Amino acid sequence: GNLLGFGANWGEPNDALFGSDLDDQRTIEVYYRLQVTKEIAITPDVQLLINPALNPEEDTIWVFGLRARLSI
Repeated sequence: GNLLGFGANWGEPNDALFGSDLDDQRTIEVYYRLQVTKEIAITPDVQLLINPALNPEEDTIWVFGLRARLSI
């Protein structure tokens, strides 16, 4: 069936791998799974990345996505 979901995470970049000048990244996600038919589901989602770890020039980045699932 249809489903509304939320997610959040926090990540700390590896200083040995990326250096010590990167901020911790926080991510918030909201998605909605729309069950179109018994076999097909479509899930749009949006994520907000705060202090994206591997893009230190940006404070925030919005990421939009769309997933499709076919069950046979």
